[in-house]
Amino acid sequence: MSLAHHPLAQRSGKALGHFGQRLLGRVLGALLPTLPNVPIEDVPEARRILIVRPNFRIGNTLLTTPLIVGLRTRFPRAQLDYLAGDTTAALLTHLPIDTVYTISRRFITRPWRFVALFVRLRRMHYDIAVEGGMNSFSGGLYTYLTGAEYRIGCSGKADRFLNVRVPLEGTAHAYSTRPAIARWLGPGCPDHPVYKVSAEEHAAARAVLAQAQLTTGSTVLPFVGVFVGGHLKKRWPSARWIELVRSLAAACPRIVVFLGPEELPFEADYRRELPADVRVLRPQPLRLFAALLGAAHLVVTPDSGPMHLAAALGIPTIVLLQSDTSRRYTPHTALDRVLVRPSVAEAVAAVGAHPSWPDTLRVVS
Repeated sequence: MSLAHHPLAQRSGKALGHFGQRLLGRVLGALLPTLPNVPIEDVPEARRILIVRPNFRIGNTLLTTPLIVGLRTRFPRAQLDYLAGDTTAALLTHLPIDTVYTISRRFITRPWRFVALFVRLRRMHYDIAVEGGMNSFSGGLYTYLTGAEYRIGCSGKADRFLNVRVPLEGTAHAYSTRPAIARWLGPGCPDHPVYKVSAEEHAAARAVLAQAQLTTGSTVLPFVGVFVGGHLKKRWPSARWIELVRSLAAACPRIVVFLGPEELPFEADYRRELPADVRVLRPQPLRLFAALLGAAHLVVTPDSGPMHLAAALGIPTIVLLQSDTSRRYTPHTALDRVLVRPSVAEAVAAVGAHPSWPDTLRVVS
């Protein structure tokens, strides 16, 4: 396991980041006044728009994708750009964006690149910059640094960086865009993540599945995808995943286990403990992984980036949560199921009762 993926390093980095934000917030609070608020309805037509969400988590980036569709619908002739994290920028490929700029964690040791990036963004003279985190301090700061004329976001942590602040209204689900933003963007703003798989990516996924003997001709055989990763406390221990997959494999011969980077140290355990006909796939390049996940008939996952990918791809999903607070981030179509702190037996029962389960048992000739 790399140092970046070690749980202790992740927890330490998260704590250090929160401390830095609080300290910086106090300093900027003494220097920057909170500007008068411009009602979002008064924002004029725009020629250049930037979405600001330089985040390194799959789910956080995917949560902004409805804004891309909504803004493109609202301003069809505008230049629409995106400021992303370098590790998740690939998620935006094939979406209606003109240019993607990226921020890297390496900027910590190369601060001149950070400065050069924002000098370049300021020279673009954006009419609108939208803080895609919807109440992110760092996102608000980056939005301010772009120099955009109208800086839009939700009221809260980033108030002094924004001049178009919409109410931070509580919503039952994170996929429901903040009401004021959604009303402004109109019906073109979806209520779920958006992701596009190309024909070439579909073909690459079929080639991987063919090697795993999960195709017949050009047809992918129905299978259940199980993602056994997760972030910090959202994870299940590998022993529980092994027990779950063994139970599913007893009824269905086509189970694909997707390992995340943090699960590589346990790869040998999965291959040793699971039946021989269970396919265990190592971490793949992000867009190939998405195409593979999109080929599944049913996905079982914790609260994770792949959970949001499955939602964007329209794949029925059974989500196994460790906390009830995660409910508001889970897929919410009629074919999605959410279980909070389930036993293995309860998870197996939910899979067996799902309408898509019989499809995975059928033989394709």
